[in-house]
Amino acid sequence: ATVSVLNWRQRRQSNTMKEEMKADARGRRNLKGNNLFENLGDPIKDILLALANEGKEVEDKTLELLSHVTVKQLAKIYEMLAQGEDPETILAWIKRRARKNKAAADLGLDDKKKMIQTGADRDPIAFYKELEAETLKMEEEWAEMEEERAQLRAAKAKQREKERKQRDDKAKEVEAALRAEGIEVRAVVDNYDAKDRNSVNNAFERFANRQSEFDNTEKDQDGEWWKKDKYRRDWERNKSKGKKWQAVVEGAREKATPTELAVREEFYKGNDWWKASKYKQDWEDTREAEWWKEEPYIKDWQQFKGEGERWKAATEAAGLEEEGNKYPCSPEEQARRQDWYKANGPRGVVKQWNAATEGDMEKCSVEEKAEREEFYRNGDWWRTDDSRVDFKHRGMDCDALTYAQAPVDQEWWKGGSYREDFWAKGPAGAKWNAISELAGIEGLGQQKPAADREQEKRVAWYKANWWRKPEYKEDFVKNGKNGKEWKAPTEKDAQSRNYREPVGAAERRKREAFYTQPEEEWWMLPKYVEDFHTRGEDGRHWTAKTRAAGEAGKGIEQPADRPEQERRAAWYAANWWRQPKFLDDFTKNGKSGMAWQSADPAAIADKDWWKQPEFIVNWIGTMRPKRQMGNEEWWQQPHVIEDYIIRGPGGRKWLARDERSGREKRAQEAPADEHTQLARQEWYGSNWWKAPKYQLEWAQKGRKGNAWFAASKDVADQFLADQQPADDEEIAARQHWYRPIGSMWRAVSEENGFEKKAQEFPCTKTEAIVRDEWYRNNWWKAPEYAQDWEKHGAAGQGWLAGSEISAKQGAGQEDPCGPEEKQMRDEWYRNARDNEWWKEPQFIEDWTMNGADAVRWTADGRPNAVKNGGKNHPALPEEKAHREAWYTQNWWKSPSAMQDWKKHAEDGSVWTRNSAPDADNVDPETKGSEGWWKKPEVIGDWFRFGPEGKQWTAKDESVAAAGRGNKDPAEADELAAREAWFKQNWWKAPQCSEDWAAKGQEGDKWCAAGSEAALDSEAQANPCSGDEKLAREQWYRRFGDGDAWWKKPEYIEDWENFKDKGRRWTAGNSAAAQANNGHMVSASGPEKGKRDTWYKENWWKSPVYSNDWAKGAQGEGKWKKDKPNEVEQKKRADWYAENRGQPAAPEELKGRDEWYKKHCPEASNGQLAAREEFFKNQLPDDQKAIRMQWLRQRQEKEKRILVEELPDALAAINQGQAPTNKQVAAIVAAMEAARKKEASDFTDDDGKALKLTEEDEEEPSLTQNEFLEAVAATNFFVAHDEDEQEMLGEEEKQQQQKEEQTRKVEEAAYLAMDAEEQKKHEVQAWQRTHKEAGDEWWQTPEMVEDFQLHPEEIDAKWRKEENGETAVGPEEAQRRRDWFMENFWKAPKFSTEWKNDGEEWWKLQDCPELDEDGIPEDDALEDAPEADDGELARREEWYKNGKYPERTRVDPTATAGDSWKTPAMVEDYNNGGDAWKNGITDPNELAAREAWLKENNWKSPAMIDAWKAQQLGQSVDPTNEEANDAWKKNEDGVPVTRAEQAARDDWMRQMCGDIRPEAQAWGGAAAPPAPVAPAPAQPHQPWGSAKESAPVALTYAPVQQQQKETWGSTPQQVSGQNPYPKDAQLVHSGHTTVYRNADGSTRTVQAQGAPGAQGAAAQAAIPAAPGQDAWALQHKAATAVPAAPLGVDQDAWNKQHREVAQAALQQQAAQQDAWNKQHGVEAAGPPPPGVTQDAWNKQHREVAQAALQQQAAQQDAWN
Repeated sequence: ATVSVLNWRQRRQSNTMKEEMKADARGRRNLKGNNLFENLGDPIKDILLALANEGKEVEDKTLELLSHVTVKQLAKIYEMLAQGEDPETILAWIKRRARKNKAAADLGLDDKKKMIQTGADRDPIAFYKELEAETLKMEEEWAEMEEERAQLRAAKAKQREKERKQRDDKAKEVEAALRAEGIEVRAVVDNYDAKDRNSVNNAFERFANRQSEFDNTEKDQDGEWWKKDKYRRDWERNKSKGKKWQAVVEGAREKATPTELAVREEFYKGNDWWKASKYKQDWEDTREAEWWKEEPYIKDWQQFKGEGERWKAATEAAGLEEEGNKYPCSPEEQARRQDWYKANGPRGVVKQWNAATEGDMEKCSVEEKAEREEFYRNGDWWRTDDSRVDFKHRGMDCDALTYAQAPVDQEWWKGGSYREDFWAKGPAGAKWNAISELAGIEGLGQQKPAADREQEKRVAWYKANWWRKPEYKEDFVKNGKNGKEWKAPTEKDAQSRNYREPVGAAERRKREAFYTQPEEEWWMLPKYVEDFHTRGEDGRHWTAKTRAAGEAGKGIEQPADRPEQERRAAWYAANWWRQPKFLDDFTKNGKSGMAWQSADPAAIADKDWWKQPEFIVNWIGTMRPKRQMGNEEWWQQPHVIEDYIIRGPGGRKWLARDERSGREKRAQEAPADEHTQLARQEWYGSNWWKAPKYQLEWAQKGRKGNAWFAASKDVADQFLADQQPADDEEIAARQHWYRPIGSMWRAVSEENGFEKKAQEFPCTKTEAIVRDEWYRNNWWKAPEYAQDWEKHGAAGQGWLAGSEISAKQGAGQEDPCGPEEKQMRDEWYRNARDNEWWKEPQFIEDWTMNGADAVRWTADGRPNAVKNGGKNHPALPEEKAHREAWYTQNWWKSPSAMQDWKKHAEDGSVWTRNSAPDADNVDPETKGSEGWWKKPEVIGDWFRFGPEGKQWTAKDESVAAAGRGNKDPAEADELAAREAWFKQNWWKAPQCSEDWAAKGQEGDKWCAAGSEAALDSEAQANPCSGDEKLAREQWYRRFGDGDAWWKKPEYIEDWENFKDKGRRWTAGNSAAAQANNGHMVSASGPEKGKRDTWYKENWWKSPVYSNDWAKGAQGEGKWKKDKPNEVEQKKRADWYAENRGQPAAPEELKGRDEWYKKHCPEASNGQLAAREEFFKNQLPDDQKAIRMQWLRQRQEKEKRILVEELPDALAAINQGQAPTNKQVAAIVAAMEAARKKEASDFTDDDGKALKLTEEDEEEPSLTQNEFLEAVAATNFFVAHDEDEQEMLGEEEKQQQQKEEQTRKVEEAAYLAMDAEEQKKHEVQAWQRTHKEAGDEWWQTPEMVEDFQLHPEEIDAKWRKEENGETAVGPEEAQRRRDWFMENFWKAPKFSTEWKNDGEEWWKLQDCPELDEDGIPEDDALEDAPEADDGELARREEWYKNGKYPERTRVDPTATAGDSWKTPAMVEDYNNGGDAWKNGITDPNELAAREAWLKENNWKSPAMIDAWKAQQLGQSVDPTNEEANDAWKKNEDGVPVTRAEQAARDDWMRQMCGDIRPEAQAWGGAAAPPAPVAPAPAQPHQPWGSAKESAPVALTYAPVQQQQKETWGSTPQQVSGQNPYPKDAQLVHSGHTTVYRNADGSTRTVQAQGAPGAQGAAAQAAIPAAPGQDAWALQHKAATAVPAAPLGVDQDAWNKQHREVAQAALQQQAAQQDAWNKQHGVEAAGPPPPGVTQDAWNKQHREVAQAALQQQAAQQDAWN
């Protein structure tokens, strides 16, 4: 016999040793006598016997489970036994393995669920109950598994605690050693193994998602480990074969549930579809294509042409927003795009990677596009948990905001010298194993070694990176990709050169990159290059000996040796272009940027965007007042304080007698007097913390620092600020002084600065210090002093001052700066202050080309300038005037002028001019927003086409450029004004200027008196006056070549030099010509022919000939090489004089030449390519802002848990073991300490942290980051071993299964409730057919409903006779109408509301007004009176009798005259009513009745309902689980005996009949026993007596089920056409039909004989058994099934329809058989196969007799 298992820790102690020995012996006997036990392996037997000796008993199901243990696992069990492990722990381990083995062989959970659904999907209620039962089984199994895991975890608890203590002790030793070295002790989490960090984070994520009470719905939902990119890539590459993404927990071998995997796949497909490799390749292929070439924009052009809102936008953002009319590109650019569209239809460049959704033609936002490009270029490493933690600790200085691509091998010990030290000396090395970089440089690894764990990490890295050794690099250099050694999987393979496969492609690329690229050292970062070029030898960062010292700005205290500094300085000098400002120039201007291409860095020293006047002014307005600058002495400046702090008595600044000496570092040569020195020292004693080194520490570490907030400098020098801090007020004052404020100057990017978003997007605090220092030291570069220089020159009182105080006082002449300083400032004012954005070449060109009509240089700031927003966002008028004045003097800095200088040097015809070329060559009348229609090409449109012109008639220039003036014209008045002007200026048309240029005085157009004569070429016959001719010629000479861009000298030169191969003159438009893209956007053949003809006539206008002419006698005479006559020579000379303009003065030309030499791009294309490649791999400011925003949002949206939940969360990472109170307290303390030290980089000007979202936290909570840090700081987490990791996977899988099962149960419950609700509102059969005794045939609820729906219809059913065809007369119709109105409440809609306790319409006294659906109108219900109580009781009684027909059925045990024995009377008695008395006055009779009613009180309708609900598996009261058992209990609620229960059950069955679902008619309720109609009792006929024959009536009776059989397997089966699909009907022979059931078994239906004449007469008088009509309908349906409902499979519908019909047939057969016998049907018919005739007759007879007895009792009551 199976005995229950008792927990060995809790087993009861036996009272006596004898009893305990008996129990042990019994346990052993139970095992050794058990076959399951004997078949187990020996080690398992030993364990079970050992447990039995302890009184442990084992169930058979455990023995069966253990039979699944494998041989390999038996070996592990031997090992565990040998190690002396606890038997019960071993058993728990064995059971887990056995359970896995069994699960692999068992039917899967999903398959089980499919089996549950089979046959149940038609009945949601049944499915729910089956699923619920399955859930209970699963929960039992889960509980067992959890118990096994708990046993194993408990066994490991002590080991875990021991390891935790060892790690804690070791961590303290390491911390002490680091502090002794003066090394910053970084947060423990920084050194956390990635696997450990992931384990803690994943556990927190699971806890927050499933257990925490904190509402995380608005928090970041992308924290699950499987959402990381490496798992998405695994899915992308391997799909269902990928193991990583399918793991149940990160790194596990076991797969997650199918539902969980489906969720992950859906995420990969929907959220990150654009990360797939094919889209990255698409980006690689199309990224160079301009945005407007994409499909949406070319479609916009194709559909709308010039009216398009997208294609002509200046920027992509404007194009996406359909703001092309608001921010249009230039007409030249529009023309260029249209040319491209014409040549590249119909779809343009199809980019898939930037689609709004996968496969969509529409594009994502510009911000989203930038994010995707960032991913394709650099990956999303900066979104990882490591980066998030790094951002939390280091803020803006984190790697994610420093590096574009993930930094690798940043640790100092990975450098070449340290690798060599390890490979050469191993453990005896003196560098690689040092505790710090400083100790490593000094070779003190043996004296000051790193911790053991740290050394182990380094050794592992050195061994894994063996391929970095010089010999393997040499193999690569010598043999390239053919080398064998460098590609080897292991070093052993490399040495043998004999291996099967080399490393994979990714690893090869990694090694190749190392071999081919120089190793970057820490001091090569751009910020250190900038430090060198900004501060020189005084740099605080680049000069440092170690990376840590460099980051902390301790280069002065811990400098590298002189040779090392010189090596770095030489590198910096050659790589000056790596400074951040040049990256900024490259990002904004690309290849047109001049700064990054410059040859001389000195010429662009102040090109940083934050040095523009607007930002200087912002700094002056914010930082000056805060720090009260301008009033302090020069020696109180931070850099002078630093001199005192670092050098003391040897200071080179603070000791100086005046500022000039201090600035020149000559304090030792020119010291102040002793009294002054002492005063300064005293001040420094209180203000030491203002030195940059302390401000830097505050900027980088905040309260995590160890010096800046110290009580004194001595405390700070000992790094003991934590132990002896200054008071809170003092600390607040220092922070206020340190904190950078201002909305512009401290922004991370220029755009954020112009938008005044420095608080939301600040630069690093370290960078802010650099800028702040520059602003302080360069006070004389502020706009006010530049203006002083411009206005007063050498007489200025401000810019000349030796100090800012003197400048403020206007004492520049009394206290001037030194001569060198003065010269330097003057030079800066003259040449180096061109750092405003609008002074960049592209904006100068915009002015020269477009003047005041431009839309770029006129904007208020760069962000609006780049999107051509000058019209919508213009600068102030005075600012525009200031810019124009500057452009007028500096136009020669434009790209076209510089190009002229590069090509022609001193012979240039553009840069040498005194004024801008376009200022001379453009007709003033064509300038301005209203002058566009006065341009020659527009005049030509009028001249040639008149009113039909499509350009001059346009309402604006963009419409004219699109040639749509006829569709979008100007107003009539405007057109009239233009035409009047054209009639006076028609001769400016290109046709006329060409005529003048070609024919001169012989021209037949240009000199005509009017346009008509010119069109007819009759100028010579009808000329203008002489003065008019002269005026026109002057205009042609000056502006005539401005009518077409291709007539400019540079394009003539292109034609002359390259002829047909020229890429400029052949272009389709000016934009393409400027970009040398004539081969891509080419003019048409006729157009090129026209130009070629013109060039042949005007070749002498080329710059080379113009320059030759300008040299005069010194020239070679090239300009007249074709020996022109004097007239032609004069014509050319006049043209040269007009078009070359006035030359600039020699001194001016010299200055320009020098400027060009400094700013002209590098001659070496190789150098420029290297720079460009470098910049592409850097992180620009705009992308930095994007990352910053994401990291902030991620940090603020971190999931949280409540502080009170901390113990449970800690248990989740501690293998379920609850932490001690002491451990919880330590975690909380660590968290609170970290919060005190926390500082935000995002603050307002008062230091208050800015948050992206405001949260009203009601209960204390903590974030994932805080949890991770506190756990790390206390060494609470101990890494999981293999068993624990496996259990974690099991637990997660189990949880997923629970969630999935819960979801399925919930869904099934919902469907079941929905089905219940539908059933509730279904109209049941009684609601249509119920009648009272004496009611006429038409007095049914169905007829009442028909009357209510069709009260006035002539053909309504209620107006017909019983035959359904003949209409009744008016009187009869009125009689029925009156009855229907009086009995309105019998209609199904009214009884349904009564049945469901819904609306109380049924209580109304009179029938309310009904709508077309038979529902009472709302208005009709207002104030409608209810019927009286008696009437309501009568109605309710009618409803009850209809719903529960058994209420009025006479008790089967009743005798004649006991018709009062009905459930209704029992109910009346139980409820204290008087109906049961029925007017009886005889006390004895009343007593007899009361005794019977009391004894049979359980025969009430309520008890019948409970019994019926239990039979059907339903619940009579869902809120009370015991409600269904009420019929089994007495009036005191005590269960009756089993015999009594059986008797009651038998009585219920007699009263209710067969209520099973399979016995129900289609769509109806359970069929009750056949009621007997009230008719005179018929004399009982003996069985088998002769009766008059009559036509045969086919009836059916059910017989016993047969075994499952197939078609044609029995003798009774005959061949023939099967009328039912899928073999539902197996055979039909004579009166016998065999049917297949749903489960595969069969049933036989037997045809019976028909009633005789007497029976037929009786049948006519007595209604057919209930269900007969339904049976008839269903019988037809068996062969003619109606169409299936929407969404239901027709085959399934047919099958269900037939089965319900057959169930109705069976029920009908039983009822019909009883009726036959009662009414004289003779023969029982032939028996079914295998049944004898006698047995069949006997059964038939008994059924009939029982029906007759029932009929007799009911007939007697009716009588």
